[in-house]
Amino acid sequence: MEDGKVKTRKIFSDFWGKASLHLLTHFPHSSDILTLGEVGLRKLSKEHNLKIRETTIKKLLYAANESVSRPLEDLSSELFLLKRKLKDYEWHTQNIRAYEQEMERIFINTDGLLLLTVPGIGLVTAAEIYCEMGDLTHYISANQLIKKAGTNPVIKQSGKGEGYHGRISKQGNANLRRAVYSAGKSLSVHNEALKPFYTRLKEKGKKAGSLYIAMVNKFLKIAFAMLKNKKPFEWNNSTFNYKEEVFKKLSLPIAA
Repeated sequence: MEDGKVKTRKIFSDFWGKASLHLLTHFPHSSDILTLGEVGLRKLSKEHNLKIRETTIKKLLYAANESVSRPLEDLSSELFLLKRKLKDYEWHTQNIRAYEQEMERIFINTDGLLLLTVPGIGLVTAAEIYCEMGDLTHYISANQLIKKAGTNPVIKQSGKGEGYHGRISKQGNANLRRAVYSAGKSLSVHNEALKPFYTRLKEKGKKAGSLYIAMVNKFLKIAFAMLKNKKPFEWNNSTFNYKEEVFKKLSLPIAA
């Protein structure tokens, strides 16, 4: 309670992270956490490389101390179900990992690998975008690809005026549009090469949605040129190496 209001606070930033899952599996009840205490949690974190921060330990102990859960001995059925759910989660996670490895095995033998040279674009996003783009041999400009994604602005006109750009058309390939929109959000945060472009638009007062669409269309133009010319992402920065950018996103070895 803060100022008479209920406030919700996250203990772990990632609920499905390594530390959270370990505690759910082995110490699922508040009494388990209190028994460990601050010293025990630190030791546990070190032994299993959980990287639990001091602030997280304090939040965890506070939440455990404030818990109104029933006693551990009264929760056998609930704990059984929790263990089954965690087993299911582990099974699904392993399946996803297997699919991603197979996706990677196929993807690294295509020109789509070039998309991984772009900072902020991961394997799954790159593979999805490349597949949804389809054959680009019949395209003569990036604008055709933007129209295919449906991220091109629609010109609205009233009377004899020149008209103005309204919202995006949302025509074409919805899967491609969803994939590149997700990529646009990621690029806005993780691509330092495109940050100046993003910043300029933001300073002009563009809203978040418009900024992401602008990043999407910028990326589609870059991707089109890269795939057409079979060249990696270019950035005039001495610390940038496109090969290293690719290697850090893959688990399978590829030729340099």
